[in-house]
Amino acid sequence: LKLGSNYAIAYPWQVLRSCLGPRTRCGPNMSEDLHHFVNGHAATEADVADFEGAVAQYSWSSMLGPTLQTASGLKPTDEVLSGKKQVALFFAGSWCPWCRAFSPLLEDTIKKVTAGDPSDTEVVYITSDESMEAFNTYQTGKPWAALPYERSQGIGEPPVGYIRKKVREETGKPAGVLQEMFGLTALPRCIVLDGKTGDVRHKDFIKDLGNNASDGMEFNASAPTSWLDVQ
Repeated sequence: LKLGSNYAIAYPWQVLRSCLGPRTRCGPNMSEDLHHFVNGHAATEADVADFEGAVAQYSWSSMLGPTLQTASGLKPTDEVLSGKKQVALFFAGSWCPWCRAFSPLLEDTIKKVTAGDPSDTEVVYITSDESMEAFNTYQTGKPWAALPYERSQGIGEPPVGYIRKKVREETGKPAGVLQEMFGLTALPRCIVLDGKTGDVRHKDFIKDLGNNASDGMEFNASAPTSWLDVQ
């Protein structure tokens, strides 16, 4: 069985017989194990890992759209997030005092985590601000990528991010795709996804230290281990 131009897999003889029919000559002298080949030669473990990784690579653009805003401009989403162990979706806005209180903690954490392992986490900021100017001011200088403002807030396209209740009521906009997907009802929120599969790995790990935003925030035990290790 050929997979692509360079890869093939040899299956146990019982599977071959069931696939090819009873008249096919195959028997127990064939290997009982699954074997991988690259260009006609037995594959190494690294070859197999590379192939399986390519096959299983999650398409982040299917969730977040084709591009992300980075410090050097717009870049393809899948390029920005390729090879990351975790992708953290950070929903916030400059109007929100709790978001402003949480941002320094997240920023400091991500700087420390990526200093130790650049592939550990990529944060994608998803704004709920009502103007491009507010978005740019809040995003400038941050150590993470961002969903473009128009896509997040639904300017000329369906909204993907978090749409505030008052905005929905005043404009008739629907809730954003990701807002609905993750059941978001308040900000800030940080959802950490598996970098290979897109599955949710960590959520609800932001802990308020008091009744006011000025009291500060911290991570609880549900946060990613690599984040907790640098606190």
